[in-house]
Formats: sequence, structure tokens, C-alpha cells
Amino acid sequence: MQALTARDLDRARSVMWTYVSTGLAIFGLMAFVGLAMRLEQAGWLSYGPDIFYALMTLHGAGMIVAIAIASMGGLWYLMSLEAPLDEGIAYWAYALMVVGVIGVLVSVLGGHFGAAWTFLYPLPFVGTWWPSWATGAFLIGMAFIMIGWTLWCAQMLACVLTRYGGFRGALAWELVFHAREFEASGKKPPPPQAFAALVAAVDGLLTGTLGMVLGIALIVHWLDPSVRLDPLWAKNLTYFFGHSLANLTIYMAVAGVYVAMPRYTRREYHTSAALAVAWWATLIFVATAYFHHLYMDFVQFPAFQYVGEAASYLAAIPTAVITVYGSLMLVYRSQMRWSLGSLFIYAGLIGWIVGGFGALLDATIPFNIDLHNTLWVPGHFHTYLLEGVVLFVLGWVFMMLEERSATISPVIVRWLVGIGIFGGGALFLLGFYISGADGVPRRYATQPAPGPELSAWASIGAVILLVGLTIALVEGIRLAAVGRRRTT
Repeated sequence: MQALTARDLDRARSVMWTYVSTGLAIFGLMAFVGLAMRLEQAGWLSYGPDIFYALMTLHGAGMIVAIAIASMGGLWYLMSLEAPLDEGIAYWAYALMVVGVIGVLVSVLGGHFGAAWTFLYPLPFVGTWWPSWATGAFLIGMAFIMIGWTLWCAQMLACVLTRYGGFRGALAWELVFHAREFEASGKKPPPPQAFAALVAAVDGLLTGTLGMVLGIALIVHWLDPSVRLDPLWAKNLTYFFGHSLANLTIYMAVAGVYVAMPRYTRREYHTSAALAVAWWATLIFVATAYFHHLYMDFVQFPAFQYVGEAASYLAAIPTAVITVYGSLMLVYRSQMRWSLGSLFIYAGLIGWIVGGFGALLDATIPFNIDLHNTLWVPGHFHTYLLEGVVLFVLGWVFMMLEERSATISPVIVRWLVGIGIFGGGALFLLGFYISGADGVPRRYATQPAPGPELSAWASIGAVILLVGLTIALVEGIRLAAVGRRRTT
């Protein structure tokens, strides 16, 4: 870890809080959009299918970008403690992503663009009820987001490779294959959070590049409809981009878990050969698991489908065995200091596993046939995003606030937040899973039975969840005020 001056730390924290606060603010707005959608499906609101699909598009794109921005801020800060990072580049990446978000907002709110966040070709151009400019604004907005994301990933990759001596050092190659010589040399392997940075950077650059290739092709088709695209090619790039980016948000946020959990348990989360190899595997699986989205595309090469199923299953091993089990071993008999920060992180590990299990079922071909086009799919990814990565981000935020204020939240606040976020969240998520198991289709403004009834229960859960998040927000503001007074 590099030695930083107080000024350097302040600047690094400023970058972090800019990213994290923006991401959480967008997340909060998108949560209300999601509630409005469930209320429409329950029959408690009525604003029509065109508005519903526009909101669905905004919610999907907005949530992924919100969680990504928040996770990027935390990881950038952690790596700035390891090696110098130029905050100017970080702010440029941030500005580009914000411009992209504004473009998406204009497209959806002003033009009612409603082709979903996947914008799957040729859907944005065929039988639309929105004006052509809305399609262009959405595509250009997503392009700006991808440019900002790619710039951030390039900076992160440069940081990791420079700090740890190229790919061999960043991958802890010598530790894995020449352990005795490596230990005798007195060298230190990269810390666990550096592996998260490497995977986010490498797979993120690949995701951003292919996402831009697809985006440019779609923009060209928008400008000149005579230019045709191959639908299967477009679908592969779309799901590679979307699936990989959604997964990378989790792995970026896990970096905070590696740093925060030892502070609460007073134990070390050290780099081992097993951890290094697990992240090598993750580097591959993130880029290959997306094929499970294309099982029903019978013209796809059959080998790709086998790769997708195998990668989907194998991706669970590093997660469950190394990160989650390793974190639980830190907690075991550690007399862990329970606060809102540690509670969020611990519960996030549970949400990650539950959501991952739901994803594994969907990635299994016999189940996929019945589940993939139902509400089961938003059920599992809402679980590991909402009750996983968002909780990791909140855990990191509250850890920082608790350390600065030298205090933790009262027990009653912890109970209220826990009941709201975890109890309300569970009721909200069960609405997806039960509906999906009963065959209720996803992406339907008007659902067949028992969809509306289950949507009503899910809406109640969402309201309770939002109450819990609001209490957490108020408590976070209070801790921040205490911290400011204490440092002053």
C-alpha cells in the first residue's frame, strides 16, 4: 500500500463519494420506478402499456448503471490506496456516464422509448410507437455510458499492471506455481481487492469494446435502415454486454467486502493460491456464461450452449467456496462487531448465494425451458443485485461513516432497517419467484393470473423495503453529521 498524504486521501474520498452518492441516488429513483411497474401489474395503478414499457426500459438500464457507478467508486478508492490514480480521468469517466444517463432519460421520459434495456435488434426499429429520435437518443446515451465505462476500466487495468508488475504479478502467478521461492523472496502478492480490480478491468474492457461495436452498428442502422444486421450476431453481443456488465457490478462491490469484513472481525483476509486461482476462473467464466441466454436459439452452435451451461455452474464455485465461505470463516467465533455496516455485508453474502442459486436453476437447460421467459429471471437477478451488491455498497458506505463518527447505530434503528430491507425485500422477491414458478411471463404490462395478486403482495413488500431504505438514508445522514462534527 502506498503512503498517502491527507490531501491525497481527501481527493480519493471525494472521487469515491461522487461515484457512490450518484449511483445510490439513481438507484433510489429507479426503485420508485420499479414500484410503479409492480403497482400497474397489480392493477392498483393504470397508465397504459406504452408508459409501462418505457418505465421498464428506464428501470432496467438505470438500475444496472446505478449499481455499476456506485461499485466503481468504491473500487477506485481502494485501488488508489495501492497505487497513484489520476482523479481527472476518474471524473472524465464519471462525466461521460452521466451524459449517457441523461440521454437515456430524455429518450424514455421524452420519447417513451420502450424496447427494454437489452434494445435487442430489430426490436427498437420495428413496429414502434415512439419516434425515431428516441431510439437514437437511447443508443447514443448508452454509447456515452460505454465510453465512460471503458475509460474507467483502462485506468484500472493500468493501475493494477503497473503496481504489481504486469499480468504475472497481478495474477499472483509466482505464488501459485512457485510458492516457496515466492515466500523466500519476501515479496507480497496483490491483496484480494486487486483481483477484483483486474477482473473488472479486463472483462470490463472486453464488455465495453463489444458493447461499442454493437452500439455503433445499431446507430448506423438507425441512420440508414438499409444497413442490415445479423440478428444472432446482435443478440450474442447484446447478452455478452448486458450479462457481463451486470456480473461485474457484483465483483467490483466484493472488493469492499474483502476490506470491510476484516475490520469488523479483526481478522485478516489474505491472498492465497486458492483465492488467486478462483479469480483466474472468474475472469473466464464472466466472459463465457452469457451463452445460457441463448439456449432457445436453435441456430446457435451447440458447443456454445454447453459452454454456457458449464460456465454458469463453474462460476458458482469461486463465489461460494472462496469469497462467501472465506468470509463466513472470518465471522466464525470472531466476536464480530455488529452494526449496520457489518449487517449489510453479511446479509449481502446471503442474497448473493440465494440469487446465484436461482440463476443456476435457470441456467439448467430442463429448467430453463420453463423458467427463462417468466418472472423467475427478474427474481434471481433482483436478488443478487438488490439483496447482494446493493447491500455490499451500503455496507461499505456505513463502514466508512461508522469509522469516521466512531459510533454505530442504535439497536432499534438496526432492527427497523433490518425488518424493512430484509423482510420487505424477501416479500418483494417472493412475488417474482412464485410467479415465475407458476409460469407468469416477464415483461408483460398486463399479467395472467395469478400475476396480479402476486404483484400486489410484491408491491407491499416493495413499500416496506423502501421504508427500510429511507430509515437507512436518514441514519446515514446522521452518522455523516456526527463524523463532520468529530473531525472538526
